[in-house]
Amino acid sequence: MELMRFSELANKEVINVDNGKCMGIFADCDIRIDPKTGKILEIILTGRSGWVSLFLSSGPAHVIPWESVIRIGVDTIIVTLGNSG
Repeated sequence: MELMRFSELANKEVINVDNGKCMGIFADCDIRIDPKTGKILEIILTGRSGWVSLFLSSGPAHVIPWESVIRIGVDTIIVTLGNSG
């Protein structure tokens, strides 16, 4: 098991491998955690990205079940959501 700091995840793009679409930046997410186990249940991306988020309201949220995370790479987080994400 490799350890990673949360700050290392912040600038990673979240990519849906099923359609190649960038869903957002991990720094613009909320995480739902099971209070009993402490495990991550979902990543909720707001759809904001970079400087645009300062001037525009946030876009649609993408709810990504933690089980859909395939790999956390050097620059990206790869998820599988079908063509819906």
